[in-house]
Amino acid sequence: MRRGTPVCVAAVALLVLVTGCGGGHGDAGKGMVGTPPAESAARPLPLGTEARRATWKKRPVQITPKGLLSGSRGDLAGIRLDDELKDMDPYFLTVEFSNTGELAMDRPNLADTLSVVGTNGVSGKGVMIVNMALATAPALPEHCRKGNPATVPAGGTAEVCVLVMLAKGQEPATVAYSAEGSDTVVWKVGDGLGGGGGGALPAGTPAEAAVDDGKGHLVPVKATPTTVRAGDPADLSRSKAGDGGQDLVPYYVTVEYLNTGRYDVYPGMQDHVWLQSAGGKQVRPVILLDVGGPGVAQCPKTVPDTMVKPNATVRQCSIHMLPKGDGPATISYKGDDADAKWITWRAS
Repeated sequence: MRRGTPVCVAAVALLVLVTGCGGGHGDAGKGMVGTPPAESAARPLPLGTEARRATWKKRPVQITPKGLLSGSRGDLAGIRLDDELKDMDPYFLTVEFSNTGELAMDRPNLADTLSVVGTNGVSGKGVMIVNMALATAPALPEHCRKGNPATVPAGGTAEVCVLVMLAKGQEPATVAYSAEGSDTVVWKVGDGLGGGGGGALPAGTPAEAAVDDGKGHLVPVKATPTTVRAGDPADLSRSKAGDGGQDLVPYYVTVEYLNTGRYDVYPGMQDHVWLQSAGGKQVRPVILLDVGGPGVAQCPKTVPDTMVKPNATVRQCSIHMLPKGDGPATISYKGDDADAKWITWRAS
């Protein structure tokens, strides 16, 4: 894991249902206890519902979103929230899986293949509910009580609902299916921009940062993303990139840096650029094993390849690998200042 990552990779958190007759379990600040879910006022969001083909453990499946609801804290009444989830907002995603193969899908963990991705390109936290023995009411509202099925027979279908928490200020931009060995499948929520919020700057907007010159000086720079381009795996034929032969597509991210300070800067800023995808992936630049080679012509690392003097600019390109079917959502960059925050731009 990188030092100071801009966002957390999608994770599964635990919520514990503590309704019932037991006492003494409700610590202060841990959430409400003993209240079953009230009638939900969850709001439906516009979501693409096109059926898409994918695979699950090499079995063909057809996936059809059925709905995405923006929930409220009332939907989680009676559930003790982990501290990290208390300031997050709940969303309920329901998806239908059709087994179009000839073999049954036994004990499929389909919930973990689904993501709700915010406007910053960060996948929300999927939540697993653990019911205590004393629970007297269902943990979740009626519209989200269908979990993983025991099996999906050949030709059969199953609906799965997942609860996902997004950080406050984020709105869903996409929902995605991603499984090992399968192309990623993405559907837009509305226009796919989530209302344009979420703290992401418009593409091409200059932003201030600072770079350590290696001599004890923090040099101010102005970073401006210029292009995000899809490449071809053949572009990297001279170099080893990717992970284990998965079907990945290179994306080339070019950022221009203007040295607005008084000292020269070594052009190594591209190592601090990350790409977030519509499918919720967070991807660091790849390291190409091409010692002494010409590099990748489609993504020249540094132009010009010299120290960046005051008032001079340099363009740097980094390569990021995404699964087939996925695509760029946002770009992030962080300077060297100890108090620096991640700067995030929309990819387009």
